[in-house]
Amino acid sequence: MIKWGGLSLFLAGVIVIIFIAGVGLFKITLPLDPLTTLQDPSAPTVLFIITLFGEFLLFPGFLALYFALRDDDKTKMLMATALSALSVVMFFVSRGLILTMSKISNSYEEAMDCGVYVVTAEFALKAQDVYSTMALILLSVASIFVGFVMLKSKSFGVPISYIVIFAGIFSIITPFAVNLGIPLAISLIGLFLMLVWQIGVGLKLFTLGNNS
Repeated sequence: MIKWGGLSLFLAGVIVIIFIAGVGLFKITLPLDPLTTLQDPSAPTVLFIITLFGEFLLFPGFLALYFALRDDDKTKMLMATALSALSVVMFFVSRGLILTMSKISNSYEEAMDCGVYVVTAEFALKAQDVYSTMALILLSVASIFVGFVMLKSKSFGVPISYIVIFAGIFSIITPFAVNLGIPLAISLIGLFLMLVWQIGVGLKLFTLGNNS
């Protein structure tokens, strides 16, 4: 469980890199614009399907962390695992709303009155933003719990433990960055730290699983 959960966490981090590269490659503007997405939903749909797979892999990763760290603080690790599971559910709902844009787009192209479809798309994208924000907050809090437990563990070093903690803190800020006027570079720190700790800890868990 620890070995394959570590591999899942590692792949989740790699998919974050693919997501960032995909946004640049397809020139996707975030948050998604309703009209632009209706006119061409293919690129966002493909990108978020890949992202959804990575978000699904987070739960096996956190489950592996639970088994690796439960002797250090079982209560915090139970809370972290439960929060990660809830975050994955929220991510699924959020990404599902984006995937429906393809169906709306087909009707939009054939419609005489496009206004209704634009409003529907705008509502769907705003709803997915809400669910995505909730998912990211849950994942961030779970990461903070894991980071503090890692500080007690002999299996993980202090530097990676603080990276996990700060990744959680900065990731909570990220969804509100635009509204709070926080510079984009600062808001991306959480995303960068998140992929660093997922890849680093994933590799460490894979090694621990092999040695156990």
